[in-house]
Amino acid sequence: MKRGKKMVLWILSILVLMLVFSLFYYNKAFPDSLKISNEMEKVGSNYYFNGESNVGFIIFSGAKADEKAYAYMAKQLHEAGHTVVIPKVLFHMSATGVNRGIDIMETNSKIEKWFLIGHSLGGLPISQIAAKEPPKLQGIAFLASYMITDLSELNISAIRITASNDKIMNKNRMKEHLDYLPENSTSIVIEGANHQGFGAYDSLSRDGEATMSWKEQQEQTVRLILNFFEPQINGSS
Repeated sequence: MKRGKKMVLWILSILVLMLVFSLFYYNKAFPDSLKISNEMEKVGSNYYFNGESNVGFIIFSGAKADEKAYAYMAKQLHEAGHTVVIPKVLFHMSATGVNRGIDIMETNSKIEKWFLIGHSLGGLPISQIAAKEPPKLQGIAFLASYMITDLSELNISAIRITASNDKIMNKNRMKEHLDYLPENSTSIVIEGANHQGFGAYDSLSRDGEATMSWKEQQEQTVRLILNFFEPQINGSS
């Protein structure tokens, strides 16, 4: 009996350690991205590039990805004149960031038009936020992600960008809910890109090999996003 109890305690200890590791482990941002993140203003737990326009973007990171891994993408959007916010979410899980995103939209009164970007499981919070129909929300962008909520009846714009060499996200699952996209939507594949290239972080997951750098992938992604949302960005409020 004593030996059996020791075995049970040993197994429970291992499970607890695994749980703690899963909660606190995350994929670290590359040094280049960390350097850019140091240029951003820290407001509470969020990272800001404050722009001159009345347009704002919120970038939700992939699961267990360092939010600072998206600083280069944020800088590209900021250089177009816009405010960009990267929320720091609990345990680096964007699924916990729905209320954080809504709070950002409500407390930045100078921003009249908001656009949400979600990478991988970052598509979950942007779907949920969009379903709540915040009045200033103009568009949503899914990067190697999919919709978990039917958004087809919403009067907003949506772009879905995927990577041809993505070996992490289940492509069949991404195709399953294409009819969940709003009517004004488009889907684009970046040839030679991979899953992790939408961020800039080290990962234990095995992704497909990219034929472009992560910077090139993110630059192309930003161009696609800005071109698609141009009517909303430059149209009347």
